[in-house]
Amino acid sequence: MSESCVKHPMAVAEFACGACGHDFCPECVVFPFGLKKPPLCITCALQKGGVSRRETGRPKLGRRQVRQRLRARSQTTVTRSEIRSSGIGHVAEPPPSVEDQQSERWLEGDRDPEEYPGGWKQVF
Repeated sequence: MSESCVKHPMAVAEFACGACGHDFCPECVVFPFGLKKPPLCITCALQKGGVSRRETGRPKLGRRQVRQRLRARSQTTVTRSEIRSSGIGHVAEPPPSVEDQQSERWLEGDRDPEEYPGGWKQVF
């Protein structure tokens, strides 16, 4: 079982399709039969709705394999709130650049006389 979505490799797969068994992110699945039933990927949902299926390049898994994947997915499902609380995916603030540090020092009035252009010195 992969950790990424079949259509979006950079997105974390949170659901397994109830028809084909492949893993998808929340953007790629729908819940046509309610939240108690397994979700379907867009392709399988369209097929169940009567729209002819275009070849996706992914082989459809057998019913037994689909059930095994759904069972494994339900046992290892992590909610979004658990991901947020764990700090996974948290973007750290980049360190301030040299220019930012210099401008902060200038705004605070903390500058060396050597830093003034043209050799001028500030005397009070």
